[in-house]
Amino acid sequence: MPVATWTCECGLVKARVPTDGFRLVCYCNSCREFVSRLGCGDRLNAAGGNDLIQVEPGEVEITGAENLRWMKVTEKGPMRWYAQCCDTPMANTLSTRKLPFASFQVHDIEPQLALPEIRAHVNLKGALARVDEPLGSVRPLILSFLGRILRAWISGRWRQNPFFGGDGTPIAERADP
Repeated sequence: MPVATWTCECGLVKARVPTDGFRLVCYCNSCREFVSRLGCGDRLNAAGGNDLIQVEPGEVEITGAENLRWMKVTEKGPMRWYAQCCDTPMANTLSTRKLPFASFQVHDIEPQLALPEIRAHVNLKGALARVDEPLGSVRPLILSFLGRILRAWISGRWRQNPFFGGDGTPIAERADP
């Protein structure tokens, strides 16, 4: 499986991320608020979109995890992980490892050439400007998401989530900046 490396701004946190995930740009207010709270709003595109790659967390390896924290922009929303050492936004997960989902921020992944093409633009109602790029389809995104979850359940990899400990609790503290 081809991989790339996500690295925080100061280099204390790194993650090996598979590059066979589904790449998308999300325009929801929550994604925008997350990166903006960390002072990283300049990572969004001109329409306020956040470039992400969705992968199976059981295939991710994190070093420097003691520097991670998470927040929620809304109580029902995803857990949004970041490197507290330098306030670099990292990834989104659901609140349980039973639904293995991780959506990594593309901005800090190298090499960028290893990443797949953007296949969908989602939550366009939240866009701050007109999106002229090909929008793609949400259907492949949903099928990809369901396929990853099914593979993780069948293989048992859903238990191997670097964001959650063996007992299913988050590995880091909640720290809403």
